[in-house]
Amino acid sequence: MKAPPSPMLARLDAALAASVHPIDAACARAERAGFLARQGFFDQANADLAILRGEFSQRPAVLVTVWICIVEAWIEQNSGRVSASRDKMLRAQALSAAARLKPLQALSAAWLAHLSFVQDDIDDMAKYLTLAFQLAAPDHHAARARASIVAASAYHLADRLDLAQPWYIRAREHAQAESDDAALGVITFTIAGHRSNHALRATIFGSSVDTDEARRAEAWVAASFNFDQWVGTVYQDAYVQMLRATVYSAQGQHAKALAVYVAHLDDADRQGLANMRATHLADQAWCRFHTGDVLGARSDAEAAVALIDPGMNVEDIAVAHGRLEQVFRSLGDINQSLCHQQLARQHWARHLEMQRSVIELFERALEPGRT
Repeated sequence: MKAPPSPMLARLDAALAASVHPIDAACARAERAGFLARQGFFDQANADLAILRGEFSQRPAVLVTVWICIVEAWIEQNSGRVSASRDKMLRAQALSAAARLKPLQALSAAWLAHLSFVQDDIDDMAKYLTLAFQLAAPDHHAARARASIVAASAYHLADRLDLAQPWYIRAREHAQAESDDAALGVITFTIAGHRSNHALRATIFGSSVDTDEARRAEAWVAASFNFDQWVGTVYQDAYVQMLRATVYSAQGQHAKALAVYVAHLDDADRQGLANMRATHLADQAWCRFHTGDVLGARSDAEAAVALIDPGMNVEDIAVAHGRLEQVFRSLGDINQSLCHQQLARQHWARHLEMQRSVIELFERALEPGRT
């Protein structure tokens, strides 16, 4: 599938065509490959990478090597291989630091902050976020957009939307400055994801359904889907469908949620969300029970139990156990219900501690004047 036209792609194509020096051309091609990778067009991105590897196989240039590492990291990340992505981005960080390539060091630091956040490594997230803002020039929009997304997302995870909002605004301003459709799409998707998660969490750990948050989540999920359709992003389509199922479930529209899960859960796994399958199956079990499929609910619940892994995000583990506690209680399996209730409480307590850590670390990492 070919990437649709976009202002950023047109700018990068023009820069590539106008480049005279081989290194300048290589950097333009690498940045082009990176944009395609972040939009999910891996075949086109890999084709550009193959050209770069061929041109510089005999005479490596560190600038080009760093760019290749960064693009490879993006491909790995968007394919669901976060650990491999982090390894490649760490190499890009080390090479750019050794060669004093400050812009690429800032860019790789911003993305390492993102990858650390994805892996619940809050200390490293704060460390790399600080480094990114220290190194990135005011007009280094790519690095500052990503770093701002990380800051906004972490604050949003900590239920501090008041602190997240200014960072979402900064992220959008930097992304718009270079017409980066991929980054703009991620901002909308990130907000949709946090709102959807908050709405679902309220049905598990709250005293009542947060109908206002569920309505906001539904609007943001629709906005994310529409934006991706408009700009032609391909890698997040099943991601958005999982958010849609989550919102339906939070709203008590169990038949709708189940239909979306059944239609898109396997695609979500293939697109990089296999690490969340236990959480999705637990909620699918809840939806099956409420649509009268008791046997299906038990089957999904048992499958979810088998898939829960300590390497999952703490919040996802807590939500999976919390939903399973509700499912098994509804099925009359009190022993299983009590077991998952205890595990849910333990992991939810860890999640709350992580929320507090984000606020404390960011008070130092994001001091006024540093960013």
